[in-house]
This record gives sequence, structure tokens and C-alpha cells, in this order.
Amino acid sequence: MAVSVEVRPGTAERILDAAFDAVLDFGLSRTTVEDVAQRAGLSRQTVYRYFPSKDALIVALVSREEEQFIEGVREAIGAHQDLGPAIADGIRFVLGFARRHPLLDRLLATDPQAFLPYLTTRGLPVIVRAREAMLELLAPRAPHLPLDALRGALDASTRAIVSYVLTPSERPDDVVAADVAAMVMATLRHPELEPEPAPAPSDADHGPTERRSRP
Repeated sequence: MAVSVEVRPGTAERILDAAFDAVLDFGLSRTTVEDVAQRAGLSRQTVYRYFPSKDALIVALVSREEEQFIEGVREAIGAHQDLGPAIADGIRFVLGFARRHPLLDRLLATDPQAFLPYLTTRGLPVIVRAREAMLELLAPRAPHLPLDALRGALDASTRAIVSYVLTPSERPDDVVAADVAAMVMATLRHPELEPEPAPAPSDADHGPTERRSRP
């Protein structure tokens, strides 16, 4: 008689929680799907129903943790209406949260060879997701800017932020965040991106001008 396994809503999140704990304890290289299944209280077959490979599971875990970064950036940016301070505060949050994140800190310190590809050579989905989230948050604060110009500036700044996360600066986060924000703003202040000034009023706009007669 076959034994059926009840899969409840939230099972995928349960598996990701188990993967987080397993990787935190064993590192990325040594963690197996069996480890994750045991911690989740599920069979390996059930885990594979949601994530067809260990790699797919780790990609999903990285994406979930990225959403926590994005949510924090959303809150940081929400406190500002001006573009420059919003960018700086968003970057400041990312740098600080990255340093406090237990799994990121663990993997960078003890298992960088296995982990780094997910943020570098295979990191394009992470960068694109972060860039587009920033674009959605910041575009309303700069309605005069073409979206492609803002997207380009944010693409460059996102890649710079990932570099700072992987190789922290010796300078304070406030200074790094201000510098990156200043670079973005300098790029966006290019003359071709500035809104055209309103035309100066002509004499005709003020009606006919009386000519004074000479004495």
C-alpha cells in the first residue's frame, strides 16, 4: 500500500527555511538535499517536487533573501522625496544589512568559492531584480528623467553595491553610500538629461510697449 505525503501550503517556504539553517550549519558545499529534507521533516522526493536540484534550491534561497534586502531598501527610500537622499539611504541600508545577515556573512567567510558565483558570474538575475526594484521606487522621484537613463545609472550603481558587499570598504557606510549616490546623481545631471528650461517671455507676451518720446 502506497503511503501518501500530505503537502500543505507553505511547504516551499518550509523547505527554504530548512535550507537556510542547513547552509548556515554546514556551508554551501557540504549541504545536501537530504540534509534539507530531514530538517524540513519531508522526504527527498517531496523536496525535489518543489526544487528539482540542489542548485535550483540555492537559487531560490538567494532570491528569497534578496527580497529581504529589497523590502528594507523600500522602507529606507520611502522616507525621502528627493532622489539623492533616497538613493543614499537605500545604499546605506544594503551595506549595513549585508554585514548583519548571518548567512551571507557565513558564506563569504567560509565558503566563498561555492557561493560567489551566485552573485558574480551567475548573478545577473540578482542584479536585474535589484535594479528594477530600485527603478520602480525611484522613478516617481525623478519624473523628468528618461527611464532608460535612470535604469542605466541604477544598473551601474547596483553592480558597485554588490562589489562593496563582497569586498567591504575600510570607509564608513555613510561615506560609501554618499559617494555612490553622488556618482549616480552626477550621471543623471548630464545636460542631455536635464529638463529644458521654459522659454523666456517675449515682449509680445506683455502687450505693446509704449515708446517714450524724447524731450
